[in-house]
Amino acid sequence: MALPFLAGLAVGGLAVVAWSKRDKIKECAKDGLDKGKEAAKDLYKKGKSVAKDAKDFMVKEEKKAKRGVKKVEKEAEKVVKKTRKPRAKKPAAPKAITPNDIA
Repeated sequence: MALPFLAGLAVGGLAVVAWSKRDKIKECAKDGLDKGKEAAKDLYKKGKSVAKDAKDFMVKEEKKAKRGVKKVEKEAEKVVKKTRKPRAKKPAAPKAITPNDIA
């Protein structure tokens, strides 16, 4: 039964301490907010540079791919004469023995 009373006493005590040190708490919160803003700006700049690098990389790769396609098209345009091996001749089938051959 004393637990709610003790919890209320602790919360009240914290409220009194926080009220007495409100200027220090406000200053710490402001410093934290400023640090957060700086970190966000740094991340934004870094993200922009990474996005630019990725875009440049994709453009380079696209140019390489286009050059490769052009080379393949040039090779495809060349007429290649297909050579084919002659077909193998079938071996002659043995003649069937007729009754006239036996006699």
